[in-house]
Amino acid sequence: MKKRKPVILISMAHSVNKVTATLLLLLCMLTAHAGPVLRDLNIHVELMDNGDARITEVRQMSIDDVGTECYIVMGFMNGSRVRDLQVSDETGLEYENIGDWDVDASRSRKAGKCGIVTKSDGYELCWGLGNEGERTYTVSYTVTKLVRAYDDADGFNFMFVAQDIKPAAQHAEITFTREEGGEIPQELVKMWAFRYDGDIQWQDGAVVAETARAMEGSEAMIVMLRFEKDFLHPEQAESGSFDQLKDRAFEGSSYSSDDMDAETIFWVLIIAAVIFLSPFVIVGYFGYVWWNRRKANENLLWFRGLPYKGSLKQSYDVLDSYSWFSYSNKNLISALVLKLISIGALRIEEHLVQPSGFRKMTGAKPQMKQLLAIKELHIDEKTPDRFILKRLYSIFAEAAGDDDLLQPNELRNYIKNHPSSIEIFLTNIKNNRSISQCNKDMKNVREVLGMQLFLKDFTLANERHVTELSLWKDYLVFAELFGIAKQVRKDMMKANPEYMNMDEVYRQLNDTDILPAITYATLAGIGDVQKASSSSGSSGGGGWASFSGGGGFSGGGSGGGVR
Repeated sequence: MKKRKPVILISMAHSVNKVTATLLLLLCMLTAHAGPVLRDLNIHVELMDNGDARITEVRQMSIDDVGTECYIVMGFMNGSRVRDLQVSDETGLEYENIGDWDVDASRSRKAGKCGIVTKSDGYELCWGLGNEGERTYTVSYTVTKLVRAYDDADGFNFMFVAQDIKPAAQHAEITFTREEGGEIPQELVKMWAFRYDGDIQWQDGAVVAETARAMEGSEAMIVMLRFEKDFLHPEQAESGSFDQLKDRAFEGSSYSSDDMDAETIFWVLIIAAVIFLSPFVIVGYFGYVWWNRRKANENLLWFRGLPYKGSLKQSYDVLDSYSWFSYSNKNLISALVLKLISIGALRIEEHLVQPSGFRKMTGAKPQMKQLLAIKELHIDEKTPDRFILKRLYSIFAEAAGDDDLLQPNELRNYIKNHPSSIEIFLTNIKNNRSISQCNKDMKNVREVLGMQLFLKDFTLANERHVTELSLWKDYLVFAELFGIAKQVRKDMMKANPEYMNMDEVYRQLNDTDILPAITYATLAGIGDVQKASSSSGSSGGGGWASFSGGGGFSGGGSGGGVR
């Protein structure tokens, strides 16, 4: 038996080597078949005098053996037509337009050809992928009646890049000019953009919409332009005003309407008079909130678990819905930052900081300061609030720069200069629940309020059980949400000093000043963005794109890419 042991070990080692080799082979196969990549999508829209548009798309792609064709979705055409499709590639080859396209044809039969699939709600513009490798496809087509004539102005609201394109564009840019590269005077155009992280600007006689990062599946690019009368002469006339189109697009967006007509002003004054002059309205509102708060807190017991399976956002919604006015999102932002610290994505560290500005001129010496160090983010699909946490982490990581150390002034400046990034975050944390909706979810509501009561009474609860220690990090995070973090940290230290002295999160947060500074910088940056948006973006002067809204658009839809 002893003599055979080495043989067994060798056999086992041989098996392990075979498994390792197989895994490496599979890894290489997966790497080699990573799928197509759309690195850059550059769209040029030439506006004709009659309202038609000649659109040219240049797609720089990596193509492998996945799929047989590339296609563009053009839905919701609202009376517009697509015609004159032309496709060429980096070799200069002009593809043959065969008219009606056969989606089920082989890759070899589709190579060097293009065509259109006509559907009940629009079109699919298709062409063959051809050879594998680094490819550049240039696709041109005309959309009729893009620009429409309204009573007060001319314009359009159109989705130029559909959502759920596979692969999604790593970078996309849309440039608008008059035909043959003619300029669009800045004083004659107003511009808005929706559904992507990026901006829209007037640049050297053109309007340019551009993404700030790689697009994700649910994102799209909708652009709305308004032109003064007689700049173009659209053949298609629409009833009503352009402002009606704009108002629909603004619904659910971060843009706000600056124009109030006489009727709107009248109703605003009436409502203001009712609110400020009628005590019954005020008493009624506070009575309604008081009654529902009383009902939610009636015979309330401690809740030691995590409400909504640990979701800070859903718990914040409850607190906000039952507040007299609104619950500060400052506490939610602080709690989210603390959650990132607790999972190791952020870490509070001391670093030597060189003086700058006036302090540098006066000869001030470097100082040790607490900074937020950016670490690796590891989040699985079951983590509550994972999308919000990822968004906040990406803002912090990009603001920190190459040294991966975030200072409050860096964060505020980044948010101010990248407003679309913070807008996505604000959209995600916004509370859309009313008291009546929360009343239908009373079990979870009482768990939120019960946990808040439990943490307020933490020392009375005498929580020293080992089974509860696994939740103490979450307690620290939720205490930040409830606005009672300092008290709870002190209570935890009294209840179990041994654990608290060993716990890394508690040690980082005890007597720290970086968390409130980061939270303040975030809120200050949000304030800067909101001021800028109300003065420029909403009025059509360009700026950041709204990540939401854009309703009432034509074109686009869902799908497209490689299949």
